[in-house]
Amino acid sequence: MKFIYIFFIGMFILPILTRAQSSTLPTFELEGKNIKDGKILYVLHYSYANGEQVIDSAEINNGSFTLKREFAGPAYAGVLFQHPFENPSNNEFWFFLNPGKTVIDFSGEPKVVSGDKLTQTYMAYQNEIEKDIEAFKSPEYRKKMKELDSLIAIARDFEAELYKTYGSPMSVSRQTTIDFIKNNPDNGLSIIFLEELAGPEPEIEVIEPLFKGLSENVQSSYLGKRLASLLKGSGLVVGEKAIEFSLSNPEGKTVNLSDFRGKYVLIDFWASWCVPCRAENPNLIKAYEAYKSKNFEIIGVSLDNQKNDWVKAIETDKINWVHVSDLGGWNSAVAQDYGIRAIPDNVLIDPNGVIIAKNLRGENLHTVLEKLIK
Repeated sequence: MKFIYIFFIGMFILPILTRAQSSTLPTFELEGKNIKDGKILYVLHYSYANGEQVIDSAEINNGSFTLKREFAGPAYAGVLFQHPFENPSNNEFWFFLNPGKTVIDFSGEPKVVSGDKLTQTYMAYQNEIEKDIEAFKSPEYRKKMKELDSLIAIARDFEAELYKTYGSPMSVSRQTTIDFIKNNPDNGLSIIFLEELAGPEPEIEVIEPLFKGLSENVQSSYLGKRLASLLKGSGLVVGEKAIEFSLSNPEGKTVNLSDFRGKYVLIDFWASWCVPCRAENPNLIKAYEAYKSKNFEIIGVSLDNQKNDWVKAIETDKINWVHVSDLGGWNSAVAQDYGIRAIPDNVLIDPNGVIIAKNLRGENLHTVLEKLIK
């Protein structure tokens, strides 16, 4: 399981933070077995309880490893066999990590195979998902899909017939996820799955009732409050007035969004630890150089926690536009107001402060700017 973005889930290249030790935190105990080769691996985990994001390492001995750590609660975690920032690769396995013991078997396709009660609940959920998609692995289904590719002239009608017969993998798994959320209002995984189901642009009529059906304890959790903020911010769409904000730049000076009234402004949400964000920066530089003298500005809103990392990334990437941050990470009030759940993300506003486009990247950004700015 992988996310394209950094996901709250994102997502998901994760930043390195120093852990504050606390005897009140729960503990996870992670074991891996039947690893074919390697001497060291990395475990990245993002806590859904408080937003803490950590990278740990463990030695591989005789095809096995163990890692025991304190953490704030359920986490989205990945086991990587190369350092995620120094040598990114696809040799990785992502899963949901609960307090208590979790065992992963790497003899074939990596899989969580045993653990404590919370892990067993997750395993049962995964088994249901696998059952849901089993029909879509059958030879009959694959044969029909090949026919679909070859029958271009009648592809639309054929696809409708196919999905009518089998259903779609996404819709079936989606219903299993919804059922899990409804039947487990007190389970910490329910809010995790609900946020993933919501996506960057949630269907309010579907997500809001599910959210209200969760227990008060889950709704008031860190992740619950964040999803509530997203639901509130989902009304911030093209045509709406951008929300005013005031944040500090690296020199400590307060910068207001309204300071740039009269200009086209791209509010870019990013972070130093976000690899896709850093990869997009050359594209932003190209746009900035082309339009900065034509009534255009970029305000980079960083979701960093550490000022040194933030400033170093600005200097390294040579991104010389306006930069602001409250160093709150995913707890940034501005990111929550704008319903940001994954980065990179951005909002383009016109000289009157009205949102005219969202999530512009790559050539799409240049196409939109070329039409707007002469």
